[in-house]
Amino acid sequence: MNKRRKIDWLLITAYLLLSLIGLLMIYSASSYRLMTGGNSPSALFQRQLLFLLFSWVMIFVIQKTRVEILLSKKLAIGLLAFGLLTLILAHLPFFGVSVNGAQRWVSIFGFQFQPSEIVNVGMILYLANYFKEKRPFHDLKQPMILLFLCCGLILMQPKVAGVMILLFLAFIMITTVQVPVKVTLFLFVGLILSLFLLGAAILFLGHQGWLPHFFMHVYNRIQLVSDPFSDPYGQGFQMIHSYYALFNGGLKGLGLGNSITKKGFLPVAETDFIFSILVEELGLIVGVFVIGLLFLIFLRLFIRSATAADDQSGLILLGTATLLLLQTSINIASILGLMPMTGVPLPFISYGGSSYFILSFAFGICLKLERRGANEVIQAA
Repeated sequence: MNKRRKIDWLLITAYLLLSLIGLLMIYSASSYRLMTGGNSPSALFQRQLLFLLFSWVMIFVIQKTRVEILLSKKLAIGLLAFGLLTLILAHLPFFGVSVNGAQRWVSIFGFQFQPSEIVNVGMILYLANYFKEKRPFHDLKQPMILLFLCCGLILMQPKVAGVMILLFLAFIMITTVQVPVKVTLFLFVGLILSLFLLGAAILFLGHQGWLPHFFMHVYNRIQLVSDPFSDPYGQGFQMIHSYYALFNGGLKGLGLGNSITKKGFLPVAETDFIFSILVEELGLIVGVFVIGLLFLIFLRLFIRSATAADDQSGLILLGTATLLLLQTSINIASILGLMPMTGVPLPFISYGGSSYFILSFAFGICLKLERRGANEVIQAA
């Protein structure tokens, strides 16, 4: 009975519900496109299901693994080093896979994944291990070098949103342990203002024709946010039809499988625009429910990070919650037209086996650390 109480069933239930809703929506969003292309309508559903089952087995194994192994320096550095290596491989002809002009994917033995997703979790484990003991502020040389090396390689893909996520992630974790609250708030406001200034600078340089061609897609996407209807059959096509999908859904939706926009208007709708299809078919009520489940996970992890058994565990919980919050916020903001489209998936919902697996890996570690903290509280009581 005590063991059952030590498991956070609320966290597990939210995770499983999101996974199953995502699996259902992947089938619905992709089946029409696959069927009209002469493929099995359940092909992506079956592939994602395999990753779900594999990830759930991995989470179970993590719960049986000693905490010392999960918190070890070898695991943290090993995962980050693997992420760095694959970031480099992404730019090599034999391993790198180009999609829509971006070199963000790596193919190893026929398995494709985005290295930046591995780097995010690797950086969380590395920073948590590095700052498990209080360090002087000037002793940040090693993490800063690794951070900017990762950001540089991700920017070369190019993936500006990936750089933003990694910088915000590192900023939150470093300032939590190294900087007083007042200074943190000042730096955070400065970071937000810097991003706005950067966006303004990109718009100015792009308009004047001074922006390097490599980053012109960033200029186009920022410009598109202000008025997607200015190019309804070109750059604004997907965003406009994302609006239509959200409008069509209303409160209750058109019914599962009855989406109109997935039929050629939102290509590859099971990835970036899966939330638009979800709202169109199941309605705003279910959409708010899904966001509520995601925020439940964020809040639980944030709260547990404050009562963790040690600083390293607390930083891992904090970093994972921040990563999930950033990805969710960017994905939802993109389809609502509040920021440029970035290609950031909606956690546990969007199609992508590697993304689901690496986030489930981080979630499994958090679940283990959260249980460990709960055990110590019970023993102390």
